[in-house]
Amino acid sequence: MTKFTVALFATAAAATMLAVPLSSQEIVVSARSDQAFVEDVSKDLDSQLRRMRIDHRWTPSGIVKVRFQAGPDGRPVAMETYESSGSKRLDRRVQDAVGRIDSLLPLPASAGRDPIIQANVIVAAGRRTRESLERELAESEARRLASNDPEERAVLALNMAPSPSS
Repeated sequence: MTKFTVALFATAAAATMLAVPLSSQEIVVSARSDQAFVEDVSKDLDSQLRRMRIDHRWTPSGIVKVRFQAGPDGRPVAMETYESSGSKRLDRRVQDAVGRIDSLLPLPASAGRDPIIQANVIVAAGRRTRESLERELAESEARRLASNDPEERAVLALNMAPSPSS
């Protein structure tokens, strides 16, 4: 097949699509899988958390839980610190990082309409502290999921511990 023939077929295909008004063409937007959503948003959030500025004289640690919804632009809206680390400064830094993510859309099909998303962020200065906080978070999430409150069980939770900067 010559380049001319290929170009002719491509032009004919384009003309066929344009012959039908755009308003009558079916546009399909498929939702991401749960796994793809978690991977994409976790990667984005990890990147934002790694950009947090923390004074070397301050060694924060704790779990910050931030709840939000996905805005029309794929960014968090209606953000609130759901559970504090005990440090307002750390809570604010984590909330700022969460506010910079822009990968929330499309939501997974299983999310339903306007789901509440919760970012569970662990910040720890050392391995032992991090492991202790990871156990604490796992227990907390197990209790939340085992609760009889259907609204709590519907929350999409992302568990994060920022990757160490290299």
